[in-house]
Amino acid sequence: MARTVKIESTDSPFRCVCSNGVHSWYADEPVSREGLDTAPSPEELFLSSIGTCATITLRMYANRKQWTIGKIYLELSLEEIKTESGTINRIHETLTIEGPVDEEQLARLKSILPKCPVTKIVTGQVEISYN
Repeated sequence: MARTVKIESTDSPFRCVCSNGVHSWYADEPVSREGLDTAPSPEELFLSSIGTCATITLRMYANRKQWTIGKIYLELSLEEIKTESGTINRIHETLTIEGPVDEEQLARLKSILPKCPVTKIVTGQVEISYN
């Protein structure tokens, strides 16, 4: 099933309105990049897509296993590493789970992180067609 998001620029320098036809959200650049910092940057939206998908995937997995866990906290950061052969973008994820989770359950939940659908998109082969 294809998912569609439409983006519209605004009168602000870089602020955009994003919509899927049901919900609307915004993106902007920070002041340090000449934006007005009125919304998350595109990179922050990108990280939030990965993080929310992973968090939802972990919750679904825990529910299927009938594990009682509390809140799931996932912190993501994007690091740009310059090398002789180019740039590598590395995403760091730090997972914290509230509640009665033993080491085996925590290890299993961490092993699920790469299996969320958005992470699979990012780490798989992606093609963008420009019409």
